[in-house]
Amino acid sequence: MISFIQNQPRLVTSLLSLGAIGAAAAYLAKRELDRTCPRVPISALPKASAARNFVQRPGEPSPKPSWGLESSTLLSSWNGRSDDDDDGNKTERESTHWIPSFVALQADVPLSFLAQYKTSESKGAPIQGRDEDALSLTKNFLAAFLDARAAGPEAWFLDKDVPPLSFAPGSHLFGDSAGLGAFLLGTWRSSPEQSTHFQPPDLPSNVPHPVSEFPSNEAVISHSAGEAAAAGAIMYWKVPEETVRMADTLAAWGLPWRLMLGGFQEFMAEKVSDTVARVTYVSVESAHLYPGRTPKRDFKTLPWVGYQLHVFYAQVLLYKAVMRLQTGQ
Repeated sequence: MISFIQNQPRLVTSLLSLGAIGAAAAYLAKRELDRTCPRVPISALPKASAARNFVQRPGEPSPKPSWGLESSTLLSSWNGRSDDDDDGNKTERESTHWIPSFVALQADVPLSFLAQYKTSESKGAPIQGRDEDALSLTKNFLAAFLDARAAGPEAWFLDKDVPPLSFAPGSHLFGDSAGLGAFLLGTWRSSPEQSTHFQPPDLPSNVPHPVSEFPSNEAVISHSAGEAAAAGAIMYWKVPEETVRMADTLAAWGLPWRLMLGGFQEFMAEKVSDTVARVTYVSVESAHLYPGRTPKRDFKTLPWVGYQLHVFYAQVLLYKAVMRLQTGQ
């Protein structure tokens, strides 16, 4: 190494200079993302948030801290509507999953831009007034987010046969439906005029199902009276089974980290003034407590650096969506 430095001083100097420039650019980019799309605690989410209810609902507490959370509860496997009994109460089921990481981001956008954003269903049609209903704003936010992501490089090698945006449960939103893909789970709305809670749907048998439970937010919506109108759309995603098995094998051999199985994302919109809307993007992951059918609970997860890269990517996606809303494209 010393002889290489002595023999190639210009090359070493150039590499060090490029590294310093790259580090400075990354620092400035991260600072801009933290300013425009800051992380917020779970307490900053609307009380009717389905993701907030998912994390904070009563249950067996997780003995392992989650990245981005002070506390969380353990989860059971996905079972659709059968998670509830005939009276709508949660039935007790075995804990099989846990939450390894959580991140919530918020940004304020011009209300007029969000209200008039054209989804795939409305492109080509003339704008006739503005629909400022919270659920309509949420759908526009999700559409802008998906459009911005589809314009990025990841869509070239991850997306496969993605249909036009649909808000029917189980609809394919991005990625590969047979591999690493994302699907719509449902929507909710909370307002003084009309409220509709999220209810775990009976998903079509021909689409992948979530890896863990995601309960109804009916109880929290009924207690959110008096809050500003808000709405949300929930999607779920899954890591391909072969990728999970490979990571589990490496973890069994002694690797201190493990991949999540999948997770959920929630997109929310609130009207905070006559000119400003607040959009919130939440990502929460799910991992198996007994990977590879091991009899002992395992809480291995991504390292801290991996979590920070995950947060950075989430901020980039939200930033691109906000910029797209502001250009009206």
